[in-house]
Amino acid sequence: MLTYNTVDEYQIEITTYCNAACPQCPRNLCGYGKNPHMPLLHLDADVLDRAFPQDLCERLRQVFFCGSYGDPIMHPKFLDILRTFRSKSPTLWLYFHTNGGVHDEDYWQEVADIMAGYGQIDFGIDGVGDTLGLYRRNVDYDKVMRNARAFIDRGGRAQWNYIVFKHNEHQVSIARELAEDYGFFNILVRNTGRFFDHKNLVELDTWPVYNSKDDLAYHLELPSEEQYRNRSMMGLTKLKTEYPDIKEYFQQTEIQCDAEVGNKVAVNAEGVVLPCNFFNHNLYDLRFHDTDALPRANALSGTPNQVREYLEQYGLDNLSIKNNSLADIFRNQFWQDLHNSFTGKRLFECAMTCGKRLTKVWDQGGNRR
Repeated sequence: MLTYNTVDEYQIEITTYCNAACPQCPRNLCGYGKNPHMPLLHLDADVLDRAFPQDLCERLRQVFFCGSYGDPIMHPKFLDILRTFRSKSPTLWLYFHTNGGVHDEDYWQEVADIMAGYGQIDFGIDGVGDTLGLYRRNVDYDKVMRNARAFIDRGGRAQWNYIVFKHNEHQVSIARELAEDYGFFNILVRNTGRFFDHKNLVELDTWPVYNSKDDLAYHLELPSEEQYRNRSMMGLTKLKTEYPDIKEYFQQTEIQCDAEVGNKVAVNAEGVVLPCNFFNHNLYDLRFHDTDALPRANALSGTPNQVREYLEQYGLDNLSIKNNSLADIFRNQFWQDLHNSFTGKRLFECAMTCGKRLTKVWDQGGNRR
């Protein structure tokens, strides 16, 4: 069970703003517009400062700026937030994921200075040159590489995250060479599970990308090389043979909660403390308002929204750092009931994400459980 004293990592989504329009991201509509059910907001820096006192920061292992909807570099006070955490603990590991496509090189050098050897950035760079923008829409490859180099040359520790599609699989070897040349300490080649159709529980071959509601631009496609395919997605046929009624798998599978294994929780941009970013993803996802919106919803995940309805039983305000201390939030009955649900009446999201057999998220590479 997750408790205030045992949690040693907080994954904080400080903003729902992003400069990119990735077609499989829940913040937009297959590459255009904004998900109308997602609020646009930044988490107040003062709220974070109060929620994370020095004694807590001194015992934490890591603060990870990552979420479901936003990129931390879009927060207007992100450097101040980093500085505040660093001032409270000189050795707290500061870590974030980003597309790297905003700000000038001085900004990224400043990030390296603040981290001071105790931190890491994962740059999402899914292609070399023009192929990057086919998934990371609105992100300029040359700018990202300049920013990454500025951070690395200043002493920053950087990792290259590379999601493989058919359009960029031929460039993986080139990216590996570039990663070494630029000084990235590693490149994570990621086998995406985001082509999963939740409604029909099948893997899609393609994913549409739109410029507007009525303007189809192109399709993303699965990689053709098996080494870049998601293992769980490739095993779906066998799983459904063993469970002709796939509902039985989700009702029976052992759940190994990644949050409990890693002693970590998430804080979303509204300040709500959640067990993971998958709960946060579910809060605003368009598919719970339009069940045919990709990646679609099914009866198991609940309509309108099983996760939101579950959380509302305990009161989202009661789980928010805007209204409560972290110590008080972990006294909420929610945490015990969630733990008990893994061996009882479980949530579909928990069974799908942290079940033992269908582990499409963890099969993407780079996630350590």
